[in-house]
Amino acid sequence: MAEEESEKMGRYRTGEISANEDNNTFMWSKLPKDAQHKVLSYLPVQILCQLRCVCKEWRDVIHRRDFCSMFDAVTSSRDLEPRPVMCYLESSYPARFVCTSYDHEGRMWKKMGSFPSPPQSNLTAHNVQNHSLFSVGGLLLLYRPKFPPGHNYSNPDYLHSGVSSWTVWHPFRNRWKRLPPCKYKVSGRAPFFVHAFVSDAERKTYKIVMAHLDPDHHSANHPIDDNLKKLVTEIYDSATGVWTDGAEHTLKFVQRHLDPRHSSIRRGVLCGGVVYFETGGIESDVLLLYDIDSDQWDEHTDHDCDYRVFEWDGHLMSIRSEWLSCTGGSRKICFTERDAATRVWSDTGIEIPTKLIRRFPECDFRALDPEEFPDATFEIVASGNRVALTGYSKDGCFRIAVYRRAENYWRVPPAGAFNEKLKPSRVGGLVLHTPRLEWRP
Repeated sequence: MAEEESEKMGRYRTGEISANEDNNTFMWSKLPKDAQHKVLSYLPVQILCQLRCVCKEWRDVIHRRDFCSMFDAVTSSRDLEPRPVMCYLESSYPARFVCTSYDHEGRMWKKMGSFPSPPQSNLTAHNVQNHSLFSVGGLLLLYRPKFPPGHNYSNPDYLHSGVSSWTVWHPFRNRWKRLPPCKYKVSGRAPFFVHAFVSDAERKTYKIVMAHLDPDHHSANHPIDDNLKKLVTEIYDSATGVWTDGAEHTLKFVQRHLDPRHSSIRRGVLCGGVVYFETGGIESDVLLLYDIDSDQWDEHTDHDCDYRVFEWDGHLMSIRSEWLSCTGGSRKICFTERDAATRVWSDTGIEIPTKLIRRFPECDFRALDPEEFPDATFEIVASGNRVALTGYSKDGCFRIAVYRRAENYWRVPPAGAFNEKLKPSRVGGLVLHTPRLEWRP
């Protein structure tokens, strides 16, 4: 019954059923409130938000705890795949950070809404590209570096450091808050490691881990100074609302590849209770690991993992690039999977076709290291039957390529493109997001 009424509601919204149609066909007003809520819980969340203008009851229903619980239960039972989401700075005034999700069925990007307006005076191209987007539960998190006025992002020898800030936002209920300032300053010219994850799904809580080198000990002339070996960690817990110190770690191998002249966010990948960080550096063969249960860091030397890692349904994945001499210097690019016990990477048989590599110049995977190629925008996320890959094509447009495992087929939808104007305004981070109404910022 609920699904039938949901279909009728969709037809009503599009005009296929008139408001004066026979009451025997459409008797919405006579349904009990709990039955109405049951019907509404089957609607896609975007349509549910659009229908809020119908009446006061529908406007407020998305904020009712009983309805939110019902909606989340229905969404979970339908096992919907999360959508890729990205964020960019809209050019209109006042400038806003707009989030947009990719609709796999419609094969296009759809706006979700925007974060609260940031301070306008601090927004520059370099500033925006140092922001980063994260997703936990039903929330989106925006990381914003905060350096003193006059900070020169393009000068590698600039010494300023600042305290980072975070904004947490529910995109469909439009509720948000700014988190307390971080405890420690982050250097304006050293890489740091960041990850946000669900800490308790039942209580709807999350944590943010930030680890960085001590900004007071950086030296552009001594990139492997002993002082660079100390990794400082701070953790935000939404259950307590405060930042606390995490485990310190003395780097063994990673510092060889961390150039203190470059500031870049190393985003983590959570798999099996461990967060994996790429360390970067053109010679890098080290993964930095953080165990969320034991609050301990570790480093794994991994000669078979030179490229970006990502998680796919509980499996740690990467990409291997091999030269094919018989084809005149072209590359074979395939997905690999890591065995957690043996640390061995094995070929999955999934390849990125040559025509796609040629269309996306960054797919040659030389541009994945943010230190060597700071303007690289290639990103990849995966869940269920789909893998989404984003980057800039040869014509300068930002595009998305989607792989469907069931069909073993790659598709680059024409409607899933942005022009070259997106590049200076795009926030770092392609994330997966599933609507969850019970989550509170």
